[in-house]
Amino acid sequence: MNPVDTDIKKIVLRIEKAIHELVSSHIREKYWVTHYGAIDIHPKHLVYWICVQSDSEKRRLKGDTVLMRQLRDVLVVYYYPSSGRDEVYIGFESQETVDREAGGNWWNHWK
Repeated sequence: MNPVDTDIKKIVLRIEKAIHELVSSHIREKYWVTHYGAIDIHPKHLVYWICVQSDSEKRRLKGDTVLMRQLRDVLVVYYYPSSGRDEVYIGFESQETVDREAGGNWWNHWK
């Protein structure tokens, strides 16, 4: 493993923590933040999910343009590689949707 891979992995984790802290003042229910991707192939292959309980909270957060801009800015603040930064997906999902569409299994829902 080269040092660049290690650095980007650390950056990804720092961004996840920063996203968690940022949304804490916006979310009205229990939540968690996670990520997955193939950053070893290219930095654009990264997804962050902010997972909430209800569909209504998911819709409300998705519609918050100020929050979405702040979330995108986190990638800049933590020096995520510019070669993939604009293609990193940051989204919201709810337990209600996963229950309805994948029998409550988050892994099956995302694959």
